[in-house]
Amino acid sequence: DILHHAASWGIVTVCPALPPSIPVGDGGATVGAARMLGDLQPCHSSSDSNSVMVDRSKIAVAGYSLGGGRALRGAANDRSGVISAVIAVHPWGAPSGFFANKVNVPALFLSADQDTNAPYRDAERTYEMATGTKLIAALKNGNHYTSPRFWAGTTVSFILSTFRLLGLPRNSRGKWCGGGGTNPGSLMINGSCGRRG
Repeated sequence: DILHHAASWGIVTVCPALPPSIPVGDGGATVGAARMLGDLQPCHSSSDSNSVMVDRSKIAVAGYSLGGGRALRGAANDRSGVISAVIAVHPWGAPSGFFANKVNVPALFLSADQDTNAPYRDAERTYEMATGTKLIAALKNGNHYTSPRFWAGTTVSFILSTFRLLGLPRNSRGKWCGGGGTNPGSLMINGSCGRRG
C-alpha cells in the first residue's frame, strides 16, 4: 500500500526481495539497493515524456518490521551519502548504541503503542539518538500488524516535505505530542508543542 501510494504521487518506488532469514546486519545491502536505484536511469532520450528519471540527491529508504531495522542501519552506515532520508515502519532490530547516533539524515519512525514484536520504545530509543531531522509517531491501540496501511499518507507526506517538494522547511525537528481518543495530537517542532490546524 505504501509503495502504491507513493508511486501515485510520482515517486519512483522499488521493493527488493530479500530472504527473510537474512539478519539485520550493518545495512550494507540497503545501501547497495539505494545505490542501484540511483543508477537506474532510462535508456530513452530526455525528450521522451515517458522517461522516468531518478534524482540521485533524493533517495529515501524505507522498511517495515525487519526491513525498518535494515533501513535504519543502512542510513546509519551509508558512507557514500546515497541515502538522503529513512522511513522505519515498526522497525524490528532498530539500531541502538553504535548505530543509532549515526542516523543523521531525515528520519521518520512509525510504530504502534501495542506492538510487542517491535516495541515502540525500541524505535523511540533510536529516534532519541538520531542526529538528523526526525519525526516519530505511534498509532494508539495499534499493534505490529494493524497499522502499516495507516501510515501510507504520512510516509508520502514525509518524503514530499523532506525533499522540499511541498515547500516545507527541511531543518525542523519534530516529535508527536499527546493525542488520545478523538484528539489527533500535535506535532512538536524545535521543542514546543503546537496545535495542528
